[in-house]
Amino acid sequence: MKTPTWAIVVGIFLMLFGGCSVTKSIQSINMPNILEMQKQMMEKMSMPSPTASTDSLTNNSTNEHLKAFQGMAEGMQNMFTVSEFTKTWTVRFGYMGIIVAIAYIFSGIFLMVRRPFSIKLAYGALALSMIFSLIQSMVLASDSSGGFISKTAGFGNTFGIILDLILLVVIIAMDKSAFKFNVEKPV
Repeated sequence: MKTPTWAIVVGIFLMLFGGCSVTKSIQSINMPNILEMQKQMMEKMSMPSPTASTDSLTNNSTNEHLKAFQGMAEGMQNMFTVSEFTKTWTVRFGYMGIIVAIAYIFSGIFLMVRRPFSIKLAYGALALSMIFSLIQSMVLASDSSGGFISKTAGFGNTFGIILDLILLVVIIAMDKSAFKFNVEKPV
């Protein structure tokens, strides 16, 4: 019996989403470094240029624009300020996310190559992904000083949970008889 079309499609989606999750997890691991570079860049942008002529600095219009730009840069810097708690947990969740993504990828592969444990592995990977997303959202949202990034962490995870639920419903609803192997026992 060959692999059903639905299993191939779901398997491809699982591998695709797993690959995207690996990329997201690597970005989470590198997030503190990226935020530090961004902070340094914003600090440079908010400082007046040393090459500005004294004539332009005395001009009121230029001073107002410079102050407005500095205010905007400081506002952006404050918006993307992340607490040490959020930095630490984002890196931890990045490493854990790689494990979840690998489970997702393997469940997609085994759905496509049709093994007896493929369906259970897919159920497990989807459940693990949903639980991981919920825990990640709750932990990051619990940081009251986390700023914009920790407050919005749950939105992306909610989208992932919805995708997991859709894939789970598809697997539950489809005919899984191709994954039932009758092994004849020798007499």
